[in-house]
Amino acid sequence: MRQPAPAFRILQLFLASTLVASGCTLSPEHNSPDRVQIPSRDLNKGVHALLDRWVSAFESRDLKAVRSILTEDDRFVWLEDGQARYPNSDAVIAALASFPQELAFEYRLSDVRIIPISENAAWAHMITHTEIRRNNAVVSQFAGVVSMLVQQQHGQWRIVAAHTSNTTRSQR
Repeated sequence: MRQPAPAFRILQLFLASTLVASGCTLSPEHNSPDRVQIPSRDLNKGVHALLDRWVSAFESRDLKAVRSILTEDDRFVWLEDGQARYPNSDAVIAALASFPQELAFEYRLSDVRIIPISENAAWAHMITHTEIRRNNAVVSQFAGVVSMLVQQQHGQWRIVAAHTSNTTRSQR
């Protein structure tokens, strides 16, 4: 039997420990009396609102808004192509702040799929399309697939962990 790649195994262990720490359980027994009834419409609405806030904060490079979307504890990590690209929320903020101010970002999501884990946690899977422009000329564009573990904390949905796999990149 083939063993998972080390980076994938680390992601599996991290996400399993994150679910346990957040009190979430995954049960394959759909009819179990212990199964949490998930208010999917409210959950979907909350996660979509989180994603809308994320896009807006990212495009405007509103660092305070970005920070408010990322979990406040040390569980946060953003993996990119199998490596811990942003090991904490401060790394995300620093990376976004490092771009020259004359660059404009456009960030689009498509094929968003939300999978409830519990009444306050979900997986969000999506395709992303990013364009970076300088003086209305595209200087870089790329697409990717993103999976996020999101959780409602203190009444607000936040990103706990994410993984991006970039699919295309074009620089001009």
